[in-house]
Amino acid sequence: MSIDVIKVIREAEDKAELIKKEATQQSKQIITNANAEASRILEEARNIAESKRSDVFKKAESEGQLLYDDIIKNTTKECEDILNQADKNMDDAASIILERIVKTSGNS
Repeated sequence: MSIDVIKVIREAEDKAELIKKEATQQSKQIITNANAEASRILEEARNIAESKRSDVFKKAESEGQLLYDDIIKNTTKECEDILNQADKNMDDAASIILERIVKTSGNS
């Protein structure tokens, strides 16, 4: 073999080795970029999930407060109705007792 052929083969081998190293570096960079992108996407998904969770809790809290307010309003009305009825019953009872006292005193 001539020296020129050996030189050409050696240059081809060196070039192939260089291409192989560059391909290895590119593949590592692609993997690094893919991992970074996956981390970014995961973080974005977490942020979206946290935002939605927060929105759901705020909505539930708001709805709960509305229900609470409605229950308090209705219960307050019922208590007022009961107190009014009790006052009326007291007035009726006082009238009945007074009538009995007057009848009893009038018969004596």
